[in-house]
Amino acid sequence: MNKKQAILFILLLLIFNSPGKTQVHFSIILNNYSDSSVLLTSYYGNKIKLVDTATMHAGVFNFSKTNYPGGMYMLASPSKNKLIEFIINNESGFTLQTDTTSPGQVAVNGSIENKLFFKHLQLRNDTYRQAMKIIDMQANEDTQPYQIEEAEAKLDSLKKVLEQEEKGIISTYPDLFITEILKANKEIKIPLSIADDSLQSYLYYKEHFWDNLQLSDERLLRTPIIDQKLQTYFDRVIFLDPDSTIAAIDKVVSLARPSDEVVSYLLWYFIAKYQNPQYMGFDAVFVHLVDQYFLKEEVRNTTPSILEKLKERSDNLKPLLIGASAPDLLLMDTNDRFVSFRNLDADYILLLFWDFNCDVCENEIAELQKLLDTINYKISIYAVNTNSDLARWEKEIRARNMNWINVNGTHSITSDFHELYDISGTPRMFLLDHEKKIIAKHFKVAQLILIIENQLLKHKH
Repeated sequence: MNKKQAILFILLLLIFNSPGKTQVHFSIILNNYSDSSVLLTSYYGNKIKLVDTATMHAGVFNFSKTNYPGGMYMLASPSKNKLIEFIINNESGFTLQTDTTSPGQVAVNGSIENKLFFKHLQLRNDTYRQAMKIIDMQANEDTQPYQIEEAEAKLDSLKKVLEQEEKGIISTYPDLFITEILKANKEIKIPLSIADDSLQSYLYYKEHFWDNLQLSDERLLRTPIIDQKLQTYFDRVIFLDPDSTIAAIDKVVSLARPSDEVVSYLLWYFIAKYQNPQYMGFDAVFVHLVDQYFLKEEVRNTTPSILEKLKERSDNLKPLLIGASAPDLLLMDTNDRFVSFRNLDADYILLLFWDFNCDVCENEIAELQKLLDTINYKISIYAVNTNSDLARWEKEIRARNMNWINVNGTHSITSDFHELYDISGTPRMFLLDHEKKIIAKHFKVAQLILIIENQLLKHKH
């Protein structure tokens, strides 16, 4: 197991244990339910967490064994089929009753939160059904225009009722958790004065994205809302750039304070998202998370051994970040001399780590040779073979006409290239500028021209 896999393994094992809050007890009655036991689960970000179990007594499932922190909970059968979803938030002694053959109908006794929750859910479901009917009508060629107009008018009326109900709950019950749920789900409204300006609208939306959601409210972790908002914000709102992402992470973490539970959840969420980044340069996000958070403050579920692995990974990545001076390599060439790429004079230097037993390497090398014949840039290739069979290595160089600086990574004066360049497979490529600074890494030959053109464009501004 390599270091990347080790960190991922640790993350997969992570379980957040929320501290208990106000003691609550409640009962649930399920008509037409054949099992004798149920599972009490809750959301935790994008996961479902088992909280408790109960066995039926006189037709009732009673829960009172433990503290249940505020949030949205689900009752499920032993086969993990969802039976009912409801809210827990400091109310005690309430009862919910439903029929498993019609789970949308729930009788609530002793809980204002859940009376409002189920009433609102019913109205929202009615609105959704009406919307689906209109969509079906529009797709039907026999539907008359007046029928569509009538249906749309009815839907519009339902939407207004839904909006008014939400406003009423928010203004009348500001201290209830359902109010926080409704507010968190509200869309950001762009002011009419800038609605026609796409750039200003985007900037306003980005700036106000978190206005309706109280990130420091730990109860929202036990809903699907925070995870959905994080996905939207970082995948669709924030510019796809490491610096922009880092700034956004810092903003989100600051909004979550002083809740150490939410801050810890967010930091582990970001570590999981950026430990093996999809896009070039985003390893800088991982380094930032480790150096600015994990090494400076207490993060839940971080043991000394986990912290050591995170620090080791960050330290390995730091010298390889975009913009960093490439670590020196002093490796043996085919004339038994130790050669460094730092002595090369070229517009760009390509460090190519390859293995003659690698089919992908063979294809990339052939593609690279074709490409070099068509460009006007001065590119020097420093080709590092990772195989210790020197005779075979030299034979392959001749067979492939690799008229480059060819060196063997297994004969070195400098540190092991695997550690220096985080090489866990081949081929791997690093593009350096004339100052030997890293400008791109882990790309394919087909991307090389675009990378260089983007670099030239950047220097024009």
